[in-house]
Amino acid sequence: MLATACIMAELATREPIFQGKSEGDQLFAIFRTLGSPTAEQFQEYAKMVPFDAKLFNDFKTYARPNISSEFSNSIKDIDNFLDLMYKMFEYIPSKRITATEALKHPFFKDVRDKMLIE
Repeated sequence: MLATACIMAELATREPIFQGKSEGDQLFAIFRTLGSPTAEQFQEYAKMVPFDAKLFNDFKTYARPNISSEFSNSIKDIDNFLDLMYKMFEYIPSKRITATEALKHPFFKDVRDKMLIE
């Protein structure tokens, strides 16, 4: 779902959504775009991947920015698009929207309606 969200965002903006210059910078590019994970998300992630969660205590914290202006020229239903994107970009995989759920999201209503007519 993360990859699909990246592709959708990049099709809308015609440029990479997370523009890191190195592996470490890539992580911060994600945080700058989506906002930093919460302490609870870091703890949950630490259960899945063997690392010391205290490592993230020294990271700069980024608030979730308003990115609607980046998509406003290319996406008509910006509110539903952003809602879907944030659900697809959820940091904790078990809480991330599934493909089936994503297809039922209001952003795709027009597509579903058109498919039923034809």
